Amino acid sequence: MTNRLARVSGATVALAVLMVATGCDRPEPESPIVNQGGPVIDIAQLPDIEQTTTQMVDLMERVSREVTRLVPAAEPWEWNRDQQGFSCKQESTGREGVKRYLRNLNSQHGLTDAEWDLVFPAVRQLASEAGLSEIAAPQNQPGSHDVRITSDDGRTLMFGSREATVISADIACRRAAP
Repeated sequence: MTNRLARVSGATVALAVLMVATGCDRPEPESPIVNQGGPVIDIAQLPDIEQTTTQMVDLMERVSREVTRLVPAAEPWEWNRDQQGFSCKQESTGREGVKRYLRNLNSQHGLTDAEWDLVFPAVRQLASEAGLSEIAAPQNQPGSHDVRITSDDGRTLMFGSREATVISADIACRRAAP
Protein backbone atom coordinates (compact mmCIF):
# COMPACT_ATOMS: atom_id res chain seq x y z
CA MET A 1 0.00 0.00 0.00
CA THR A 2 2.80 2.43 0.87
CA ASN A 3 4.56 1.74 -2.45
CA ARG A 4 1.30 2.34 -4.36
CA LEU A 5 0.70 5.61 -2.45
CA ALA A 6 4.23 6.78 -3.24
CA ARG A 7 3.67 6.09 -6.96
CA VAL A 8 0.36 7.96 -6.93
CA SER A 9 1.90 10.90 -5.04
CA GLY A 10 4.84 11.00 -7.46
CA ALA A 11 2.49 10.97 -10.44
CA THR A 12 0.41 13.75 -8.90
CA VAL A 13 3.49 15.92 -8.36
CA ALA A 14 4.68 15.25 -11.92
CA LEU A 15 1.24 16.16 -13.29
CA ALA A 16 1.18 19.40 -11.28
CA VAL A 17 4.64 20.36 -12.56
CA LEU A 18 3.55 19.59 -16.13
CA MET A 19 0.38 21.67 -15.75
CA VAL A 20 2.36 24.65 -14.50
CA ALA A 21 4.96 24.23 -17.24
CA THR A 22 2.31 24.05 -19.95
CA GLY A 23 0.29 26.96 -18.66
CA CYS A 24 -2.81 25.02 -17.55
CA ASP A 25 -2.99 27.12 -14.41
CA ARG A 26 -2.52 30.46 -16.12
CA PRO A 27 -5.01 33.15 -15.19
CA GLU A 28 -6.90 35.28 -17.69
CA PRO A 29 -4.21 37.35 -19.44
CA GLU A 30 -3.95 41.01 -18.54
CA SER A 31 -4.26 42.69 -21.91
CA PRO A 32 -4.38 46.40 -22.65
CA ILE A 33 -6.94 45.63 -25.35
CA VAL A 34 -9.55 43.94 -23.20
CA ASN A 35 -8.77 45.42 -19.81
CA GLN A 36 -8.91 49.00 -18.67
CA GLY A 37 -5.84 50.81 -17.44
CA GLY A 38 -3.54 50.28 -20.41
CA PRO A 39 -3.17 51.72 -23.89
CA VAL A 40 -6.29 51.19 -25.97
CA ILE A 41 -5.93 49.96 -29.54
CA ASP A 42 -9.15 49.54 -31.49
CA ILE A 43 -9.32 45.92 -32.67
CA ALA A 44 -10.65 47.17 -36.02
CA GLN A 45 -7.13 48.52 -36.65
CA LEU A 46 -5.37 45.23 -35.82
CA PRO A 47 -4.87 42.11 -37.94
CA ASP A 48 -7.75 39.65 -37.54
CA ILE A 49 -7.50 36.58 -35.29
CA GLU A 50 -6.36 34.26 -38.11
CA GLN A 51 -3.61 36.62 -39.30
CA THR A 52 -2.42 37.11 -35.72
CA THR A 53 -2.49 33.36 -35.06
CA THR A 54 -0.30 32.79 -38.12
CA GLN A 55 2.15 35.44 -36.88
CA MET A 56 2.33 33.95 -33.40
CA VAL A 57 2.71 30.34 -34.59
CA ASP A 58 5.54 31.53 -36.85
CA LEU A 59 7.19 33.21 -33.84
CA MET A 60 6.84 30.05 -31.75
CA GLU A 61 8.43 27.96 -34.50
CA ARG A 62 11.29 30.46 -34.91
CA VAL A 63 11.89 30.30 -31.15
CA SER A 64 11.99 26.49 -31.19
CA ARG A 65 14.46 26.49 -34.12
CA GLU A 66 16.72 29.01 -32.37
CA VAL A 67 16.61 27.10 -29.09
CA THR A 68 17.51 23.92 -30.99
CA ARG A 69 20.34 25.71 -32.80
CA LEU A 70 21.80 26.80 -29.46
CA VAL A 71 20.91 23.61 -27.53
CA PRO A 72 20.65 20.66 -29.96
CA ALA A 73 19.39 18.39 -27.15
CA ALA A 74 16.08 20.34 -27.26
CA GLU A 75 15.15 18.51 -30.48
CA PRO A 76 12.52 17.20 -31.17
CA TRP A 77 9.68 19.65 -30.54
CA GLU A 78 6.08 18.45 -30.54
CA TRP A 79 2.76 20.28 -30.60
CA ASN A 80 0.27 19.39 -27.90
CA ARG A 81 -2.96 20.66 -26.40
CA ASP A 82 -5.86 21.97 -28.43
CA GLN A 83 -6.04 25.57 -29.53
CA GLN A 84 -8.92 27.34 -27.79
CA GLY A 85 -10.88 30.42 -28.79
CA PHE A 86 -13.42 32.43 -26.86
CA SER A 87 -15.74 35.31 -27.62
CA CYS A 88 -14.69 38.65 -26.20
CA LYS A 89 -15.81 42.24 -26.20
CA GLN A 90 -13.42 45.16 -26.31
CA GLU A 91 -14.51 47.36 -23.41
CA SER A 92 -13.39 50.67 -24.88
CA THR A 93 -15.22 50.27 -28.21
CA GLY A 94 -17.84 47.61 -27.50
CA ARG A 95 -16.61 45.64 -30.54
CA GLU A 96 -17.14 41.88 -30.48
CA GLY A 97 -14.17 39.66 -31.19
CA VAL A 98 -12.30 36.45 -30.47
CA LYS A 99 -9.39 35.73 -28.16
CA ARG A 100 -7.27 32.66 -28.58
CA TYR A 101 -4.96 30.40 -26.59
CA LEU A 102 -2.57 28.61 -28.95
CA ARG A 103 -1.25 25.08 -28.75
CA ASN A 104 1.94 24.36 -26.84
CA LEU A 105 5.21 23.50 -28.54
CA ASN A 106 7.10 21.17 -26.20
CA SER A 107 10.56 19.69 -25.92
CA GLN A 108 11.16 16.87 -23.47
CA HIS A 109 14.54 18.45 -22.70
CA GLY A 110 14.48 20.64 -19.61
CA LEU A 111 17.03 23.41 -20.05
CA THR A 112 19.84 23.59 -17.54
CA ASP A 113 20.48 26.96 -15.92
CA ALA A 114 23.45 27.52 -18.24
CA GLU A 115 21.35 26.61 -21.29
CA TRP A 116 18.58 29.00 -20.15
CA ASP A 117 21.17 31.78 -19.82
CA LEU A 118 22.28 31.01 -23.38
CA VAL A 119 18.84 30.81 -25.04
CA PHE A 120 16.80 33.42 -23.18
CA PRO A 121 18.50 36.46 -24.79
CA ALA A 122 17.84 34.93 -28.23
CA VAL A 123 14.19 34.26 -27.38
CA ARG A 124 13.79 37.81 -26.07
CA GLN A 125 15.36 39.16 -29.29
CA LEU A 126 13.03 37.12 -31.55
CA ALA A 127 10.04 38.27 -29.52
CA SER A 128 11.19 41.89 -29.72
CA GLU A 129 11.55 41.64 -33.50
CA ALA A 130 7.91 40.46 -33.57
CA GLY A 131 6.78 43.46 -31.49
CA LEU A 132 6.66 41.76 -28.08
CA SER A 133 8.99 43.51 -25.67
CA GLU A 134 7.48 43.73 -22.19
CA ILE A 135 8.70 41.06 -19.78
CA ALA A 136 5.89 39.94 -17.47
CA ALA A 137 5.83 37.45 -14.62
CA PRO A 138 9.46 36.39 -14.88
CA GLN A 139 10.54 33.40 -12.84
CA ASN A 140 14.23 32.72 -12.90
CA GLN A 141 15.27 30.31 -10.20
CA PRO A 142 17.73 27.45 -10.43
CA GLY A 143 16.04 24.66 -12.37
CA SER A 144 12.83 26.63 -12.93
CA HIS A 145 12.52 29.33 -15.56
CA ASP A 146 9.38 30.95 -16.94
CA VAL A 147 8.76 34.21 -18.74
CA ARG A 148 5.88 35.91 -20.51
CA ILE A 149 6.75 38.47 -23.16
CA THR A 150 3.88 40.75 -24.14
CA SER A 151 3.01 43.43 -26.68
CA ASP A 152 0.89 46.55 -26.46
CA ASP A 153 -1.65 44.95 -28.78
CA GLY A 154 -2.35 42.01 -26.48
CA ARG A 155 -0.12 39.22 -27.76
CA THR A 156 1.78 37.07 -25.26
CA LEU A 157 4.60 34.58 -25.81
CA MET A 158 5.25 32.17 -22.93
CA PHE A 159 8.59 30.41 -22.68
CA GLY A 160 9.49 28.19 -19.77
CA SER A 161 11.60 25.27 -18.72
CA ARG A 162 11.63 22.93 -15.76
CA GLU A 163 11.52 19.21 -16.48
CA ALA A 164 10.64 20.02 -20.10
CA THR A 165 10.69 23.17 -22.22
CA VAL A 166 7.45 24.80 -23.36
CA ILE A 167 6.63 27.56 -25.84
CA SER A 168 3.07 28.83 -25.99
CA ALA A 169 1.16 31.98 -26.85
CA ASP A 170 -2.13 33.70 -26.44
CA ILE A 171 -3.85 36.50 -28.28
CA ALA A 172 -6.17 39.02 -26.65
CA CYS A 173 -9.39 40.17 -28.31
CA ARG A 174 -9.20 40.43 -32.10
CA ARG A 175 -11.86 40.74 -34.75
CA ALA A 176 -12.94 37.50 -36.33
CA ALA A 177 -11.61 36.65 -39.78
CA PRO A 178 -13.86 37.80 -42.64
